[in-house]
Amino acid sequence: MSNDRPIFVLDTNVIIDYVDVIPGEDGKPPVEPTIDLSDAHIVIPSVVIRELSNFKNEKTDRGKAARTALRRLRKLAEHNFCTIGESYSLDAEIEPISCFQECCSVSLEKLKELFDSEQLISILPVHKNFRKALPFHPSDADMDGQIILTALTVGMIQHGLPIDGTASLSDVNDTYFNDVILVTNDNGLAIRARERGIRTVRYGYKYPKPYTGRRDVIVPKEVFDEFYNSQIISLEYWTEHMPNEPSLVANEFIVMHLENETDYPCDFDPTYDPYFCNIGRYEVREEAIVRLKYIREFPVGLKNAGQAIYAEALMDPNISAVICAGPAGSGKTYMATVYGYQACKNGEFIGVTVVPCDSRSKLGALPGDLDEKMDPDVQPLKNALRNYLLNEDTKLKRELSNLKKFGTGAEAKKKAKAQGNDEETPEKRSIKAKLADRVDLIWDNWFSNIPIEHARGRDFSFELAIYDEFQDQNISQADTLIKRLGTDGKIIITGDIEQIHAPYIDPTSSGLVYASRMLIGSPLVAQVCFTEDEVIRHPLVKMVATRQKNNELNL
Repeated sequence: MSNDRPIFVLDTNVIIDYVDVIPGEDGKPPVEPTIDLSDAHIVIPSVVIRELSNFKNEKTDRGKAARTALRRLRKLAEHNFCTIGESYSLDAEIEPISCFQECCSVSLEKLKELFDSEQLISILPVHKNFRKALPFHPSDADMDGQIILTALTVGMIQHGLPIDGTASLSDVNDTYFNDVILVTNDNGLAIRARERGIRTVRYGYKYPKPYTGRRDVIVPKEVFDEFYNSQIISLEYWTEHMPNEPSLVANEFIVMHLENETDYPCDFDPTYDPYFCNIGRYEVREEAIVRLKYIREFPVGLKNAGQAIYAEALMDPNISAVICAGPAGSGKTYMATVYGYQACKNGEFIGVTVVPCDSRSKLGALPGDLDEKMDPDVQPLKNALRNYLLNEDTKLKRELSNLKKFGTGAEAKKKAKAQGNDEETPEKRSIKAKLADRVDLIWDNWFSNIPIEHARGRDFSFELAIYDEFQDQNISQADTLIKRLGTDGKIIITGDIEQIHAPYIDPTSSGLVYASRMLIGSPLVAQVCFTEDEVIRHPLVKMVATRQKNNELNL
């Protein structure tokens, strides 16, 4: 056993959640891991292999990860035949880089460049008699206990103590286990391991700073005036006057502010500007920051900079994909739905296909046909249509106003007549029922919905596709969905990275983050990120979003 390397014992959940922690020529080196294992001696308990084998037949992300891990471990093990004695002494060390060199045509130097690793891996079976040396006797069914037992065994081996049952409690020193670290994300296992004197650490990938697609920046007065008056700023002019700003990215939105409010032009109100004249978009083809020019055509009024940026990205015919992230209540789904409805009415698309990406759906368990099964998943979009009609339909707004004033029925008509209101008062049939009929008619006419499994193999030509709740997709699913875009089509991806519901997915492995990073810089893609200040659903929702962002509850 190597004594000059840090020793880490891996728990099953780490391998399942981050399968690339096990090297494989079909995998990728971990990107910015929270713990550097590249020069470590990794020990994998045999009970972990047993757990992976139990998971491998599942038709889930966990099953897929288990199959991948087992395939990689087998390939490594087959290139290092060993005896059981060597396994018990951890002398059967597998060097992944050497194994890869034997089974593929890549040079050793290239492999080291790819993986930057001098890693060793051992798979350790546990000798049952070893328990005699410790006041700890987990059963064979206690998987967590067996993993702890493995960590203790490694400590014994490290200090030359026998593990066949001949060692006694008096031979064991608590300091023997200081050099062994159990890598687990399971809080219960970590607590139990700490009780037995084993150090524990979490494993993951460092969450990269997300790309927002916008920057709020204070600019000199001459820059603001130049943009305000000419509606365009060349890249050369911007670079000259803003030398400390990072390079502009294609379709990045620039929200310009002045440090002193008295410096704004006299005809510009920074607190209210329906055309958002202080926001520009970097047009890479022109090498210039240009004024927003499509928001005037958006079918609803825009309440903040985030909505203006989102509307511009949606309405721009040169943008084929829009990624919109941000907290609940900021209008991500609402604006996408309204845009899709109006775009179809204007002949821009033949229809809207909605692909709900919520991982919690259980289609097979629900009654009815496919549309009925999926109805709960598309209710947010139908709700958006309902709210749009309530806000924009003149007849419905008038009827709702009369309902609030007079109520319904004969008494309502008497009250209306007494006040000189000859307009029609609400009938017995509720506004909610009328709205439901209108929404269903619009939906049947222009919208369709399919489960994510049915999106594979399709392309959305001449259609608008809306991928809602995209943060719950893994990288493989996200990659597939991004590639569904067809001729003269457009895709809208929405999600909130703070609201991941899918198991085995975190911000580093979410499809929303993957899509954002993959598509940065494309002139065909625009990205929008709402802030907590731009939540408009209700002041309470805004307060919750702000507190979550600031982690005020310390959960």
